[in-house]
Parts: sequence; C-alpha cells; structure tokens
Amino acid sequence: MKGFTILMLLIAFLGGCGSKESASNEKPPRSLNQIAEERQVEVVEAVPGPIAYTLSAVGSLKTPEHVTISPKKAGIIEKILAREGERVRKGQLLVQLDEVDARLQVDRAEARVQEAEASLEAHRIILIRYQKLFEGKVIPQQTYEDIGLKVKLDEARLALARTELSQARQNLQDHRIISPIDGIVNLKIASIGEHVNVAPKDEILTIVQMDPLELEFYIPENWAGRIRPGSQIQFVVKAFPEEKYSASLQFVSPTADPATRNVKMKAMASNPQYRLKPGFFAEVTLMAGNNPNGITLPESALISQEGKIFAFVVKEGVSHRREVETGIRFDGKVEVVKGIQKGEQVVSIGHEQLTEGMKVQIVKK
Repeated sequence: MKGFTILMLLIAFLGGCGSKESASNEKPPRSLNQIAEERQVEVVEAVPGPIAYTLSAVGSLKTPEHVTISPKKAGIIEKILAREGERVRKGQLLVQLDEVDARLQVDRAEARVQEAEASLEAHRIILIRYQKLFEGKVIPQQTYEDIGLKVKLDEARLALARTELSQARQNLQDHRIISPIDGIVNLKIASIGEHVNVAPKDEILTIVQMDPLELEFYIPENWAGRIRPGSQIQFVVKAFPEEKYSASLQFVSPTADPATRNVKMKAMASNPQYRLKPGFFAEVTLMAGNNPNGITLPESALISQEGKIFAFVVKEGVSHRREVETGIRFDGKVEVVKGIQKGEQVVSIGHEQLTEGMKVQIVKK
C-alpha cells in the first residue's frame, strides 16, 4: 500500500508539470469581436512599368484644294477636254474658248512690232551718216539733232508695240483654261457652245485635289502639349475597315475651342490610288509619348465619390484611404498619376465596407 501511494503522487506531479509547459506555448485565442472587426481583402502591389500613351479620335477627310474653273476672258466654249470623274494634271488644258479674234490681235501686234523695228533700223542708219556729215560740217547741227530725235521716238514706239504684243499673246493664252492643280474633275457646269462671262464669273468645271487628302480631328486640350507636327498617326475608314492608313501631322491649332476645350489637328494622308474620298469619317489613333515608370491599377481598385477618385492602401494590417489622380485607361487598368507610391499594397477587392484605419486581413487569390 505504501508503494502504491508513492507512485500515484509521482504521476500527479509529472502531469502537473506537463500542463504548465503546454499552456505556456499556446497563443491566447483572439476574441470574436477582434475577428469581426477585420475585413478580408485582396490587394495588388503598385509596380512601376512602361505605359504607352495612345489617343483615339474621330476625324474627317477633306480635300486641301477645291478649285472652280472660270474664264479669264469672255467667249464661246469651243472645247471641254475633261470629263467628270477624270483625273487631270497641273498645267493640263481643260477648256478651249473660241480664239479667232484673239489670234487676229496677236497678228496685228506682231505687224506693228515689225514696222517699229524697221523704222528704227532705218533711222539709225541715217543717224550714222548724218553724224559723219555733221562732223565734216556739211549739215547743220539742227538736222543732225532732228534725226537723233526720230531714233528715240522709234525706240519708244517699238517698246510700246512689244508691250501690246505681249498683251495680245496673254489674251490669246487666256482663251485656253488650264488646270491649276492635280486632281479630279468633280463637276461639269457649262457646255460646248455656251457663252461664258468674266463678270460675274461663270463657272465651267470644279476640280478637287485627291492626293494627298487632309485629315482633320480634335483632341482634348490636356493632351495637346504632347503632340508635335510631323508625328505619324494611324486611321481606318468604314469603307475599308480591314485596312490601316497612315498620315503625317502637319498642323496643331494654337488655340482651343472655347466650347469643347478641344484642339484642332490636321494631318496629310497619301492617296495615290484615290481610294479615300473627301467626306469619309476616320477613326484616328496617335501616339502621345510614353512613361517608362508609370503605375497602373485595376479599375476595381478605385472608388469614385463626389467627383473624386479614391483607393485604399494597406499598411501593417490597417487600411488608409487615399485620394488619387488618374491618367489614361486601357485594358481594364487605370494609370495613377498621383496618390500611390511604388511598392504599396492597394486593395483591389473588398474595399466597399472599408473606412480609414480599419484593420484588414489580406487573403490571396
């Protein structure tokens, strides 16, 4: 009996020691209120990366030149040498007016020039002879001076005759109407045999320039500073949706539209085959620079309230509300320009019930 009692005391002693050591290693359980206060959230890390700024706009193709062909001289149309829809080149003869009277004027002017030249030549020969006679004192000084005066008068008449000949030739040329540009005949208004006037001017043809075409579009004013003349842009048109066309930016307006705050842009698009037409609408894409260290977040990480954008950042298990400034949006992401720092953890899912300073538990996807 005595041995049994000693054994039981020893077991009790060892059991008591083991319970104390086990209790010291266990963490005290969290209270139910503490667990309820923590919100489970998913986060993304703000990691810098390259961002290419691409702008989209809707534009319209226009012809840089639209010329109305009118006569410089009144007359009857003898020939129209271009049809509607036909390509024409700069300097090509388009319209021939009746030029019979104009040719006669040229002939008369040429005859007057020849007459003046002959008279001048004759008096110059006489002047040379009279000079010798005058030096030999055979003729008086007055006779010598008279022939000299006739030479000067003939020189003036010749100059006037040549001027009249130039005018007559120009008048003849004005009966032939040539194309001032490369383009295509868009409209024929007058007909052969019709009399056309100068004042008021009668219209005969209209020509539109087709290559290159002008592409006009607008971009928001906050992007205008990033665009420079000479930039290459891409565009597509509904007529050929599978084809991409390029254009070179030629003009950036120095002012913005006061109503829309948009800035006008003009680019020139090559169109050698005349496939593109003035009046086509175009969907424009252009590069506006890049940022090698931009920060982007999923759209789900941002909250919009009262015209401002916010996000929640988690630090040491606590949420912090931040106002952020955003840039471009693309592929479900948003550029963050201000408010989020490199490496910070931003709540992407679960921020709906968060407030400033609330404890959170980060869960992995």
